[in-house]
Amino acid sequence: MNSPLPRMLACLLASSAAAQTFSAANTADLRGSEAAIAAQAQAARDLRDAQNMLQPALEPQPVSPMRVESVLASVNLAPLLDRNLHVLTGQFGVATQDMGLATDAGFKDFFFSFTRGGVTRLARIGRPSDLTGNGVNAQVDAQSVYNMSVSVDIFNPVRGSTFYMSPINGSAGQSYSMSTGQLLDDVRAKASVFDTNDGTEYWLFYGRTAASNGAGLTTARGFLFVQENGLSSKAWPLAESALRPGVPASVNLGGNQIVVTLNGGRLTISQ
Repeated sequence: MNSPLPRMLACLLASSAAAQTFSAANTADLRGSEAAIAAQAQAARDLRDAQNMLQPALEPQPVSPMRVESVLASVNLAPLLDRNLHVLTGQFGVATQDMGLATDAGFKDFFFSFTRGGVTRLARIGRPSDLTGNGVNAQVDAQSVYNMSVSVDIFNPVRGSTFYMSPINGSAGQSYSMSTGQLLDDVRAKASVFDTNDGTEYWLFYGRTAASNGAGLTTARGFLFVQENGLSSKAWPLAESALRPGVPASVNLGGNQIVVTLNGGRLTISQ
């Protein structure tokens, strides 16, 4: 996969929230009650689903143009490129910057991104669970460090938790907090959204890969298809290089088969 995409920021927060749900339920003063048992069982299911959110990279299979029946979306890719780097805007450090997310080609290393004047700085996140507790420290400019953390709502970890961003060690900049539900809405606004014939909504993102050492962005590009469904959300990466220009190819989004065609800077999605 070759794409750093904004939905993954919300995915990381959802994963970290789910990872803490079970332990938080254990500390509630409800042990032995039916409600506590039910909450713990649900937390275990949530954790399992969140950890399985990122799916293996899609392997497109060329199909005959006759296979295409109805066009679901025709996406101009140029305006969509790297919108993952511009999810939030605020005074992070000494100046106003855009914040987003980047990932390496294997979707193993995640980075917060901070972009100003066309220059992007990457700060490694680590494990999603690191966002809880003491959080993760991110270098947002040459002089400033921010702490990013998640406070978990055990009853609604995906949309009811809170994401905090605060300067530390005397750094410049403002502090921010927002619900993970609001963050999901902000992320969706950066996507190209389409529905399949059965009414399922998917989000499409398109972006460049981060170098695994965090030095910057590479020239490789790719897509991410996302189905938001709480802690059962799924994300399917697709390398742009896996598509042959002008050749329709079938991909499977969790049992929902679609056909994608890359041609002249445009991705057509059909079914």
